[in-house]
Amino acid sequence: MIALTVATSPVAEPAAGVFDGYDCAAPVSDQRVILLDGEIHYYETSCRLEAPEPVAGMGDAVLYWADCAGEGQIWRERALLMTRMGGDLIVVGDGWAERYARCPGLDAEQEARRQ
Repeated sequence: MIALTVATSPVAEPAAGVFDGYDCAAPVSDQRVILLDGEIHYYETSCRLEAPEPVAGMGDAVLYWADCAGEGQIWRERALLMTRMGGDLIVVGDGWAERYARCPGLDAEQEARRQ
């Protein structure tokens, strides 16, 4: 599970919710992402997002420094979060990018407690 904590700021940020890389209907998914209360939760990894920088001309895209921990390791990386038309969450790191479909039928608070 990844928990990315987003520092409070006046910049527009992707909306809270539950997202999945493959299938929102699956009861358990290692591709599930939960964005809630300034945190983003993934499977077995957590990151605290700091120093948000809005990306001019890219809607709600925000670039962060992410201090991460997972599977016994700690690292720091840049992470860009944004939503695309239709509400999908896009997460971009150094050399990778993922798209997660919004799961409107799932409750973010309830899903966060399950992880």
